[in-house]
Amino acid sequence: MSSSSSTNYSQYRGEETCKCGRRAVMRTSLTVKNPERRFLGCINYKKHNDCNFFVWVDPETCPRGLEYARRMQAIKDELERQVEELKMMNEGLKRGKEMVEEENDALVVKLADLTEMNINLIASNEALQAQIEGRKKFGKSFFLGENHSSGSPIVCCLCDWCACVKPLP
Repeated sequence: MSSSSSTNYSQYRGEETCKCGRRAVMRTSLTVKNPERRFLGCINYKKHNDCNFFVWVDPETCPRGLEYARRMQAIKDELERQVEELKMMNEGLKRGKEMVEEENDALVVKLADLTEMNINLIASNEALQAQIEGRKKFGKSFFLGENHSSGSPIVCCLCDWCACVKPLP
């Protein structure tokens, strides 16, 4: 570095030009020793030419400030790691939610089918209950069906002394 590298920018008021005659650009140091410290440098800084123009804009950071910056960087790194971990967890939860929603949709369809089946079974049960009640009225008779012409029920007598099939009145 040239001797001007230790000079603070507060001494300069106008636009700075480097040794090659170009306008110097503001940059930010990302080193551990000078974190986030601004400086002016040649546009060709760190490119293999002879211009090594460099002037600090910000004052030097004290050792305590450097330690604080290191701790803050460590905290920032940990928080960024946690954010990435939470993003991955969030993606997993989204996939899980989609799977649960798909399963729920399938269960809703199954519930509708079972509800319809239950309604049909209840109706069938009620019809069978009515037949049982009808049989109780006729004692040992067995319902065979309906007479198609009159619509009246046809029953069979199950007694020992009569072997007949006759329509009910």
